[in-house]
Amino acid sequence: MPERRPVRSWQDAEHNAAAWMRYWGYTDARADPGGPDGGIDVRSARALGQVKYVAAAVGRPELQLLFGARGRLLDRQLLFFTGSSYAAPALQYALENDIALFVYGLDGSMEARNAPARRITDRARAAETARAAGPAPGEPAPASPGQGAQGPVAPSRGPHPNPPPPAARKERRPGTERMLLGLFLAFVALILPAGDSYTPQPGRLMATVLLLVIPCWLLMWGAVTKSRRRFWPVGLSLFLLHLSLAWATNAQLWQGDTSDLLLPGAPIALCLLTSTLLIRWHARTGEEKP
Repeated sequence: MPERRPVRSWQDAEHNAAAWMRYWGYTDARADPGGPDGGIDVRSARALGQVKYVAAAVGRPELQLLFGARGRLLDRQLLFFTGSSYAAPALQYALENDIALFVYGLDGSMEARNAPARRITDRARAAETARAAGPAPGEPAPASPGQGAQGPVAPSRGPHPNPPPPAARKERRPGTERMLLGLFLAFVALILPAGDSYTPQPGRLMATVLLLVIPCWLLMWGAVTKSRRRFWPVGLSLFLLHLSLAWATNAQLWQGDTSDLLLPGAPIALCLLTSTLLIRWHARTGEEKP
């Protein structure tokens, strides 16, 4: 754990954030108060951080300032530190743009507040556990301090170097779920209108085109998205919309008098209502998929 120091000023908060970033693996992190870019307070070769020393909740504009201050350094992780809290729009924006959010205590402690932040702290804990556990079974034991490959050597008086942290587990691409659902719905759109229980209206070509709208949109969305926010509410709502569209374009369901039309009409209305509620609920929550 990094050496904590009480946070009594903005400068203390910046140096405390830099110390935590070094502990998390950004070993060259340093506080940079009053630097050339007002949106960055801590700099590293792999990350940029901003520190707020205010009592009010952090909003979306503060995170936009940090995102804009990164400029073309798109390979650098963005971290935001505050001693208060985050408003709902800020949580949403951070999830969509992979900004790690932290809240520091006046005693120097640090708490992760969203999934990007938890990934950073989990990696640091895993590396610390690996260092404490020592070499894995079957690996050669490290040489004693006074023994080298060519014979005895003078003991080093400096700190013993730590082994490199384990390689990070490769994460699945953010848009994978969207593209898989898009491929499945596209397969359904190409096969369904040709079935015996399906009479396309106004025609097979037009019904197929209508059924391909949602799958094509999902495929394009999955190809460009960078958000790791949970997808299942939107995915389920889009599946229900696709199902409603398939029912609406099947002429075999729309035959008979008014009472017969209730059979396909009621499920379609229920699917549309459920889809709307899922999308509204998803828009109000800001939790990202871990």
